[in-house]
Amino acid sequence: MTATRVAAGATEEPGAPALALAVPALLLVLAVAGLGISGYLTYVHWAHASVACGGLGSCDLVNNSEYAEFAGVPVALLGALTYLALIATALAWLWWRPPGLAWPVTVFWGLSLFGVLYSAYLTYVELFVLEAICVYCVVSAAIILTSFLISTGWIVREARVSDNGYQET
Repeated sequence: MTATRVAAGATEEPGAPALALAVPALLLVLAVAGLGISGYLTYVHWAHASVACGGLGSCDLVNNSEYAEFAGVPVALLGALTYLALIATALAWLWWRPPGLAWPVTVFWGLSLFGVLYSAYLTYVELFVLEAICVYCVVSAAIILTSFLISTGWIVREARVSDNGYQET
């Protein structure tokens, strides 16, 4: 049984098939970049090494603070796990290419929402508690925010296109 789109009186938008591939592919690229950043920060945290910040910010202060762990787990590892889940979901979205608001789309959106909220909290901690910035953390926050905005845009687009016109076949 698969979900198919019922035309609901509207025709498919020009360029829709290309967009249906480009959006999850872009989200996949963003998630891979985020995984690279969080993977690096996880390694540095566990290796007790210095973060290569290039003089931009106070990465070591942030990465070694009491806020760099949650229940004994490095926050960077939680980020890496989130990005791995986003990668898996984006790959499922690309492979399956479901019409409308199927599970890969909504799961990706939910994961990215979680990431945005947690990144906002961590950015608050950086700015107002630690009074230090980690450039890698800021870039990761920008990546997850961009992923959230793109997936939100896709959900809004699909909701408008489908007009909730799905049937089980």
